[in-house]
Amino acid sequence: MVHKFDVKKAGILDDPERNQILNPEIILDKLELTGEMVIADLGCGTGFFSIPASKRVKKVFALDIQQEMLDILLDKIKKEKITNIQTLLSEESFIPLPDDSVDILLMVNVFHELGDKLSILKEVKRVITNKGRLMIIDWEKIEMEIGPPFEERFDEKEVIDICFTNGFKILEQSYAGPYNYLLVFGNSA
Repeated sequence: MVHKFDVKKAGILDDPERNQILNPEIILDKLELTGEMVIADLGCGTGFFSIPASKRVKKVFALDIQQEMLDILLDKIKKEKITNIQTLLSEESFIPLPDDSVDILLMVNVFHELGDKLSILKEVKRVITNKGRLMIIDWEKIEMEIGPPFEERFDEKEVIDICFTNGFKILEQSYAGPYNYLLVFGNSA
């Protein structure tokens, strides 16, 4: 069984040192966001990407399968008086958003946790617009002290192949930090 991130460790998601290894501002710059875009942050956790994205786009749907993570994010939203983030409790293989409602769907350090990748990728295709993009950032498949166990990681080629088989084309393949890769996909349909 694939492990899920332990909500008891949520504090490490907001550790300021995390910016040194995975900087949301630099990564979001790559997406060329505009104030008219709608983003979904699948597996948003405590909002490490949702909050900075909210300053650049019209709306952010922050989705997670753990209500405890959403509660932490809701506290931050309230404290920072953010009005354009909507938190939604998601399911492992269902995204509670309408068809064609999202310009960009982010999955940051989530792909390796997905048990049913086919179902969630079908859902991604359903919710992103025709010109929408899917950005996957995940852990390099190398041994290291942080992150998930080595055997639960996927290398970039595996992720590209899985996404290609499910109707996505690779648009960008790059570096997201010292421990992570970044892949951007578009609809191939």
